[in-house]
Amino acid sequence: MLTQETPPDISAEMAASVAERDLHFRWNFSVLGFDIALFVLALNISSAYVVLPLFVYHLSSGSNFATSLIPAVRALGSFGPQLLVADAIEHMRRTKPILLFITVFERVPFLILALAAVALAGGHPTLLLILFFLLIFVQTLGGGFSFPPWLDLVARAVPDNWRGRFFGLSSGLGSFLGIGGAAIATLILSSSAIGYPNTFALCFTLTFSVMVVSFICLSLAREPHRIPHPKAQRAQRKAAGESGPRGWLRITRQDRSFRMLLIANGITGAAGMAIGLFAVAAKSIAHLTDAQASIQNNVLALSSALSYFLLGWVGDRYGHRLVLEIGSLATGAAALLAFFAHSQLLFIGVFLLTGLGLSATFLAQLAFVVEFGTPETRPTYIALSAVAYAPFATFAPILGGWLADHVGYGPPFLLAGVLGLVGLVVYRLLVPDPRMEARQAAAESLTQSEPVTSTGHKGTP
Repeated sequence: MLTQETPPDISAEMAASVAERDLHFRWNFSVLGFDIALFVLALNISSAYVVLPLFVYHLSSGSNFATSLIPAVRALGSFGPQLLVADAIEHMRRTKPILLFITVFERVPFLILALAAVALAGGHPTLLLILFFLLIFVQTLGGGFSFPPWLDLVARAVPDNWRGRFFGLSSGLGSFLGIGGAAIATLILSSSAIGYPNTFALCFTLTFSVMVVSFICLSLAREPHRIPHPKAQRAQRKAAGESGPRGWLRITRQDRSFRMLLIANGITGAAGMAIGLFAVAAKSIAHLTDAQASIQNNVLALSSALSYFLLGWVGDRYGHRLVLEIGSLATGAAALLAFFAHSQLLFIGVFLLTGLGLSATFLAQLAFVVEFGTPETRPTYIALSAVAYAPFATFAPILGGWLADHVGYGPPFLLAGVLGLVGLVVYRLLVPDPRMEARQAAAESLTQSEPVTSTGHKGTP
């Protein structure tokens, strides 16, 4: 891992930032946690793994390729742009103002999509399909630009030994609430009184409404100041190749631990190629109705909620690398089970494993990446992790959709299963766990420093 000597003035600023963090810890834990919980609830109502694929299924006359574009477009928007803002974030003392501005673009597209569904679904389905992907891209692009300042804010507001529980509890609460949200979506989609496309429009409207409340919670956060690179060092760092593209390459070349993490994340991201196909596969193979297929959204929400509550504690106690291993294993197992699934019961198992895999990967990637690098370079590490993940998470679903259209669901499900198992092996054998290694080293140092009695036992004579 890259390290650097900390100047005395920076040490004083770090102490002041930690004091601010501790002063507002409970408040920030609450408001930032509710922001996550409500945001997760909102996304569960318009699930990207059930509701959005069913919507595209209607608009595209059942095209698997069109359905597979959903995770691809979402990944491109979420992960692609982060390096564009990372360097600017590194030089800010407060990131909350820019965060609040950017995150508006994460929320408004759902309102526009709701209005467009009512206006265009009947007479202009192709135009609505194009607009759908444009709006989903804008929505996730807002998330991509806001992610580095948001995660950096959370990292400053929550101590490292609490991050797993913070993300686990808040995301778990969101998924638990999302069970109700998924149930509401199921009731809406099964309502003959509302009818298509109003059923989907209502889901999108509810998603936007909950996101407005989550925005209010985010705006209430009390931000500890961060320690930026001094302005005088900006030109010096750029000339030395420590920022911009040369700096990014320098990090990936010199920080082997981080490089191995990027490789493992990429393999696991490619293993997600089948996730966007599960709902339409259940509809096509098991001959489920929209309402029956949307029940899988409830299963997904329940599995995610329970997983978040458990895995947050596991990550804090045993390390977040273990959680990533669980996520990779669950993602691969879900795809392999889908390979054999021909009934609603087996697809329930698929979505149980999918919920576990998604929760583990999301939770650990948030909490694990911030353990690499230094506090000053944290935004760049966050962005590099996302950008390296983007090609795999973007193009693998497109490949999966193409394969499903031309050779059936079996090959993409089987390939995704193998990749999930390979990702597990890479995490276990090649990716270190900085926090757990530091904890173990500290324990060994403490043990070696304990006095030894005349009888040979450690302790006080």
